Amino acid sequence: MTLRLTSIPKIMRHQGWHNGAQLLDKWFSRPSAIAPAYGTPDTTTIKMDGFVLTYPRARAVYDALVRDCIWANPAAQAEVRRLLGRLGRLGGPRAWFGDINRSPMILDGEYINHRTVGFGLSNLDDLSAALGNFAYRVAIAGEAEGLSTGGTRVYVHQVGIYVRDSFDFNDSQFLGYWDDSDSSVSTMNFLSGDRVENASFQAYRRGTGMGGDFLVYSDTKKLMRSPPEVFDV
Repeated sequence: MTLRLTSIPKIMRHQGWHNGAQLLDKWFSRPSAIAPAYGTPDTTTIKMDGFVLTYPRARAVYDALVRDCIWANPAAQAEVRRLLGRLGRLGGPRAWFGDINRSPMILDGEYINHRTVGFGLSNLDDLSAALGNFAYRVAIAGEAEGLSTGGTRVYVHQVGIYVRDSFDFNDSQFLGYWDDSDSSVSTMNFLSGDRVENASFQAYRRGTGMGGDFLVYSDTKKLMRSPPEVFDV
């Protein structure tokens, strides 16, 4: 391979993939860390409105999860019951629980549902460079009220949706043909540039002792629900 892997962020920037380049620069700058023994998370690069939701494939999944109210479906209700149990909030007088204004790193301990966004070889863009396959995770805030029947009624007033992703190169995956001479990248043209795979980054880490995996969190997209979704758990 004539390509230097550390030149890939430059190629990304030439393509306009600035978020992917920023995250890859961060990976190269860190000492070896292999998921799940992650280094410090990135919580500032990825924005929901300004970046993720500008891509149709990501927007479609987001719109579907909002339309389907996945924070109130049977799977979510089971998670809410477990969450309220951990918080000691099953039963008792009507009172508030949750805070979607907290960092997604904190919300991640209380998320109740998720949806995955995938990508294919035709999706050569900043979203795939930065996140690849990633998940939307959903957290809620609202009120819980004990019922005389012994259950708990939940009123969902606020919903927080954010991206969580692992920035790593630890599985087996083809990443395209990259050419430093003309800053091009292709998934089809093997005559242009060098073939890059996850294994290329694994070899780089073994050889240099650098290359640190980390979790990526976006900011939180907040939805106010009026009237609230109501269900019993």
